[in-house]
This record gives sequence, structure tokens and C-alpha cells, in this order.
Amino acid sequence: SCLVTLGGVLTNAICPSLSSLVISSLLTVASATIFPSWFQSLRTSGTAIGILFLQLFFAASGAAGSLLLVLRQAPSLIAFSAVQLVIHFLVLVGLGRGLLKMDPNELYLASNANVGGPTTAAAMAQAKEWPRLVLPALLVGVLGYATATAVSLSLGPLLIRLATR
Repeated sequence: SCLVTLGGVLTNAICPSLSSLVISSLLTVASATIFPSWFQSLRTSGTAIGILFLQLFFAASGAAGSLLLVLRQAPSLIAFSAVQLVIHFLVLVGLGRGLLKMDPNELYLASNANVGGPTTAAAMAQAKEWPRLVLPALLVGVLGYATATAVSLSLGPLLIRLATR
């Protein structure tokens, strides 16, 4: 697509050592946010293709995973992850509901987008019959991916350099 090509060109011009995924993702999220009416024309076909790939993603993820194996091999990993999730949810709901008085459905989807990504957040919004929240759930999840990708791709080489000193 044009956005991927432009992302590659900009990446080569700005920072050739960085993956073009960072700027391409940023351009895609920004474009969908700034020009929603243009991207609206892609909604019908995009939804059908998106549902197909979501189902494939869920099937592949479920087929490859073994909770029993993780419990046997690394029970501390499960405990650590559980503690992280509980703290995340308590802070999100505490700040969102208590301080900012936000809609609980939006907070639950924000939490889902943060923990599970855009695919699970959009699936949750669809399953709960919150159609007005499907697109925001996707965008928040993709924004999280774009942000985390940029940060991790920037920090990775820095940490490698620090470790080899």
C-alpha cells in the first residue's frame, strides 16, 4: 500500500537502522484517525477479511498453547503474570472509574486492548454487542502495538550496547 511504501521511504531517510514497521504503523493509525471517512469505504471488505484473519489467529494461538505445560515448567511465570494483570486492572479501574468517572465498558475494552491487543478487544466489543466501541478498541490496541514496537525497537539496540560494554 501507499502507507507502507511511504513508511519505508521515511524510515530510510530518517533512521535507516530502524524497522520500517514503526513508521508504517504510525502512518496507518494516524491516517485512519485523521481521515475516517476515506477509510470508511474499506469497512465492509475490511471487516470480512479481518474476521477471517481473527479466527485464524485465535485458532493458531490456541493450537500452539499449552497451559498445563506452562504450569509444570514455569509456575512462577503464571504467578507473576497474574500479579501484573491484577495491578493493571485495579489501577485502570481505580483511576478510570474513581478519578475520571469513565464508562466501565470503555475501561474494560481499554484493559483488554492493553493486555490482549486489538484483536481480542475488538472481539470482546463485538461479542458484548458494543458496536460503537469496536473501532476504538482496534485503534487503541493498534496504537499500543505501534508505541510498544517503536519503544522496543529503539531500546533493543541500546540495551545490547550497554550489555557489551
